[in-house]
This record gives sequence, C-alpha cells and structure tokens, in this order.
Amino acid sequence: TSPFLHRISQAYADLTPQEIRVAEAVKDGKTTKEIADSLFLSGKTVDYHRNNIRRKMGLNRRSLSLRSFLLTLS
Repeated sequence: TSPFLHRISQAYADLTPQEIRVAEAVKDGKTTKEIADSLFLSGKTVDYHRNNIRRKMGLNRRSLSLRSFLLTLS
C-alpha cells in the first residue's frame, strides 16, 4: 500500500474502499470522467463518492478544493 493510502485510511477510517480509490484518483489530478472510466462507474457515482469524501473530511463548508486537501496528506 502506498504511504498516501495508509495515511488516509488511518486518518479517516470511515472511508469505504471505493472512496479511497476515488480519493487517490482525485489526488492524482484525474477528472470525474477519467475516474469513472478507470473504475467502471458512472460520473454521478464518482460525484457521489467525492461529496461523501468531502463530508467525512469536514470540507463541506470550506472553499478548499478536495485535491488540495488530499495533496496536503501526501
């Protein structure tokens, strides 16, 4: 497991495995469409997971981008 995955799964143990995969792709700078294609999901499903990640990490009412936040964890 990469250090990022280890760190994010320890800090946010309530993330599902699929949310962790989406978070890693977001951190890598992939778009929703690219993530959907690579994980064989719909774009709406990826958006759903992105919103869950933001909620679980406390980013809902902050203007910080999800990618910027995830990059600080690496």
